[in-house]
Amino acid sequence: MMSLGVVGKRLVTVSLGAALAAAAFFPALGQQAARRNNANARGNANGNGDAVGTPLDLARGPIALPPTPPQGAWGEVIMANAKWLVVQNHQGQQFPIAADQIGQFLVRWPTTFNALTPDTVVEAIGQDLGSNVLRTDHVDVFEGADRSLVMPTYTSLLPNNRVVTTIDPGFNRFMNGFDIGSQNLLYGWAYPTGAGNLGIPGRLHVVGNYLAGNPPGVAVPGNNFASLLPAEPGVMSITQVTRGSTTFAEKGDLAYLMPTDLTPRTVVLSQLILYKKISVRQFRLP
Repeated sequence: MMSLGVVGKRLVTVSLGAALAAAAFFPALGQQAARRNNANARGNANGNGDAVGTPLDLARGPIALPPTPPQGAWGEVIMANAKWLVVQNHQGQQFPIAADQIGQFLVRWPTTFNALTPDTVVEAIGQDLGSNVLRTDHVDVFEGADRSLVMPTYTSLLPNNRVVTTIDPGFNRFMNGFDIGSQNLLYGWAYPTGAGNLGIPGRLHVVGNYLAGNPPGVAVPGNNFASLLPAEPGVMSITQVTRGSTTFAEKGDLAYLMPTDLTPRTVVLSQLILYKKISVRQFRLP
């Protein structure tokens, strides 16, 4: 299962790590691109540029491409067509991305619970309140063929991201129902977690068909269901996740990028997530 709730960043909250990565990624790319362009100009003027665009400096020899940039960066789309996407960062630097160099292109569209049907698949992760109830500030939904992006899931996660098990952390004995319910405490003192994990509540990750109600529910494996409560009263954002391409991009859209390589031609991405301001039903391809 490709869990978008885990690997995909939410628009409503940008983590400090993502912000720092973005700040480090784009300025570095701009400086590297400028150095390569200057070197290319010198190489071409002297007739020494190689076939793939790597410049050749007579004094220093071939200039290697810079190291792969860090993953995780935000940008704004300023141009898009069927073959190219140009993204600009907060400093005004612009970077081309070739459509054939994007591993996975996903789009998040705002939606509401009123637009969902029993065939809609919902994914949510949040604080485990017990009795199959979780509290979250965001859910993703999938319709039609895009439902294959996820699979039915019911997973209890401990503060250190361990999955709740039926065997104790030392693999000494099977745990009874009371033990399983207290694993948060057990991991805290008998098998210590990292200092940053102490006091973090357990979480619940669910994926399943939508169940209308108040609160809304999710049908989960085992002929059971989980209820969804907002993190704060009335605060729960919802996005529909679909597959997409550069033809879905418009000027002003936000994009979250996962770079894997940098070439003289383009930034290579393992994943690009585009954030739209309208629902998929309101969008029309050009």
